[in-house]
Amino acid sequence: MSKQNNKGFTLVEMLVVLSIIVIITGIVIFNVGTEQQNSALLRSAQNLSLNLRRAQSFALSSKTYKTVGVPCGWGVHFNGIGSTSYVIFADLASFADCSDRDFIRAGDGSEDFETTNFDAGVNISSLSSNLSDVVFTPPDPTVKFIPDQTSASVIMINKNGATRTININKTGFISSP
Repeated sequence: MSKQNNKGFTLVEMLVVLSIIVIITGIVIFNVGTEQQNSALLRSAQNLSLNLRRAQSFALSSKTYKTVGVPCGWGVHFNGIGSTSYVIFADLASFADCSDRDFIRAGDGSEDFETTNFDAGVNISSLSSNLSDVVFTPPDPTVKFIPDQTSASVIMINKNGATRTININKTGFISSP
């Protein structure tokens, strides 16, 4: 009998190793896409929470708006369910004592300070009681919701169906995602 010295891999061994590599690569690629969407949702929710606090800080610090001066308050306007952005606005009034203020964003955009877009694939899936505006009023840290309610929540969703909720109450507490 002659002793054969076979060096190398068989075709079956190569196919098994190649199929294992393909399966692992597929799992990694699928999870990377999901994680990117979840990260985009978390970033967008944290940005919204920070911008709500920013509007609150503007109200408490008497930040001036353009050349108009100190507004009667600062707020955040939501464009409704399915929207991918929101607007920070100054709540202006004609009278210095703010007796004619309306607690809502002007439809013509004259009170708009900044528009912020969510990350790609993220939008608003729910607004409590059709919430449109959250307005912070100085000098007390009071909050006015339009329409009127005791607290408000904004639920955001990504393409994969994951959600994050931001809650705001009348005393000005804003939850972090």
